[in-house]
Amino acid sequence: MVVYGSEEWVEALVVKINESEAYGKAAKNWEGDFIFKTIPDGTGTFTEETNIYCDLWHGKCRAAYLVAPDKPAPEKVEFIYAGKYGNWLKLFDGKIGPLKGIMQRKFEVKCSAKSMAKLMRALKAAQELVKCTRIENVEYP
Repeated sequence: MVVYGSEEWVEALVVKINESEAYGKAAKNWEGDFIFKTIPDGTGTFTEETNIYCDLWHGKCRAAYLVAPDKPAPEKVEFIYAGKYGNWLKLFDGKIGPLKGIMQRKFEVKCSAKSMAKLMRALKAAQELVKCTRIENVEYP
């Protein structure tokens, strides 16, 4: 069993992304990196902000890791997708989608206007990426 927010969870996510034919097809032209930020909100026992860096390139994940003082994110990251832990759980369960989460202000995206337009053109890739987060045998604190 892997714990959400751990390096093992990130490694499992990379495997799921790179094995997903649906994501590979939907994101075949995608080039961009993200920080996925999870903010504690009192849900469960999740108490520390978690930042996961993910470099996505033409339907594959070239690199991903848990950001830490000894392993910082690159200086320039194209997107930061941030939300409270309880909202991430809803996203993982399919109760909200990546765009709906933004529209309902459950998630915030930090990026340039040009990058936001790029993201809006890649909604199918975003939906398939979310499906990749549905990892078996995960403990959510």
